[in-house]
Amino acid sequence: MPYQPIATRLGACLTAGLLAAWCAGALAQNSGATHATLEAVATHGRLTARLADANALNVRGTWAFDDGDVARAEILDERKFGSRGGIAGIGYTRVLSPDWYVTGAFASGHGGVNWAKTRVDLELSTKWAEQRDIVTRAALYQARFDGNRSDRGLRLALVSYRPGPMVLEAGLTFNISEPGAVRSRMPFIAATFGREGDQYFSLRASRGSEAYQAIGVGQQLVDFNSRSLGVSWRRWIEPQWGVIAQAEFYRNPTYERATLGAGIFVQW
Repeated sequence: MPYQPIATRLGACLTAGLLAAWCAGALAQNSGATHATLEAVATHGRLTARLADANALNVRGTWAFDDGDVARAEILDERKFGSRGGIAGIGYTRVLSPDWYVTGAFASGHGGVNWAKTRVDLELSTKWAEQRDIVTRAALYQARFDGNRSDRGLRLALVSYRPGPMVLEAGLTFNISEPGAVRSRMPFIAATFGREGDQYFSLRASRGSEAYQAIGVGQQLVDFNSRSLGVSWRRWIEPQWGVIAQAEFYRNPTYERATLGAGIFVQW
């Protein structure tokens, strides 16, 4: 199963705390051949509550090596809540044994309180069950933002590779934000269907709590609930390239956001 992102915040997947999950992907199922993928996705979001529209451009690269290791890089340029910012991230997954692998990731951003100045993730994953078709993942992360804000937390996930082929995933993120030691948690479920070289269709849903979100100058949401539903479609047009389409609906007590995205990927 290749890297197939379904971000809780399609326009800001890194700042939403998904960098480590993106880096881990589903490495346990790769073919072992050297493989590279480069993709670019543009998104546009419409917000309620008289908030400005959001736009983003996300460029990602993935390199899988013969020994099973995977390297990734990502750049995000984004406009939201009247500000412009972005994040650049790198990650590397190292195979420790047939059943164990570890992922490290680092990201650096600019533009204001909604983009982490620095973020570090470390994730350990293992395959198990008789067919080694179940993967357990556990990750720790820490992020620092402007205004002396910070996040730290634990992310747990269980991935099951089913016939079809189909991949099911369920997870939960526990987060503590400063100042104030504001606690939040965000559970999610996801499913991906399809085959490499043909197409993939993915769904992801989450519903939980968030600690901080700045929506404008002097406007900050604190300790609130939110939910989101995202869909993504990846279709190969030729063996070396294809198209991406995605959509997300997000809601909290203050505003709603509907996001559409489209892009292209190439492989060699």
